[in-house]
This record gives sequence, structure tokens and C-alpha cells, in this order.
Amino acid sequence: MKLFTLMFSAFLVSLCLAVVPVTTAQAGMIGTDEAVSAQPQSTDHARIDAFLSKSEVQDQMRAMGVDAATARARAQALTSAEAAQLAQKMDSVPTGGNISTTDFIIILLVIILVAILL
Repeated sequence: MKLFTLMFSAFLVSLCLAVVPVTTAQAGMIGTDEAVSAQPQSTDHARIDAFLSKSEVQDQMRAMGVDAATARARAQALTSAEAAQLAQKMDSVPTGGNISTTDFIIILLVIILVAILL
């Protein structure tokens, strides 16, 4: 009886292995956009997005002729290092100091344009 159970178990295992399809991994080249979208967004990106969401910033961008959605998309396209650098600059600028909101937005847009061109 033990021999029958052992043989039956071996038969079932081999049957299961024969029936289960073998899957293969498919590798291929992906574009830059796909790679960037696959990366988790850092907290720096969230801070930049929160800054761009402020009404006074959006009003100033509209006054300068910049589309808020385009600026937000460009800010999200920044690499983690660029976003960290921009967030550090946001921290180092004193609130109500020598730099105005207009100056900061101009600096932000220049950084975004340089990032796109590179």
C-alpha cells in the first residue's frame, strides 16, 4: 500500500509539472518616459508640486503667460537629483526675503527648461 501511495504521488507530481505551462520572461528596451514614470516620485517632487499648486504662484504664471499644467508636467519630469536641488533652493530662500515670488518662478522655469534641454 505504501508503494502504491508513493507511486501515485510521484505520478501526480509529474502530471502537475507537465501540465503547468512554462512562462518566460520578456525583456525589451523601454523609452525614457516609461523609465521616468516607473520611478517612485520623491518628497521633493511633492513639495514642488505643492508650491506650483498655490493660487498666487498660478496667478503669477498666468500673468507671465505660462501654462500651469505644462509647468507642473515639466516639474514632474525632473530627475530626483534635480528635484532635490530645487527643493534645497526653496528651503534656502528666506520667506519674504530679497527674492520675490516672480524671481523664484523665473528661476524655477529656467531650471525646468535647462533640464528639458539637457
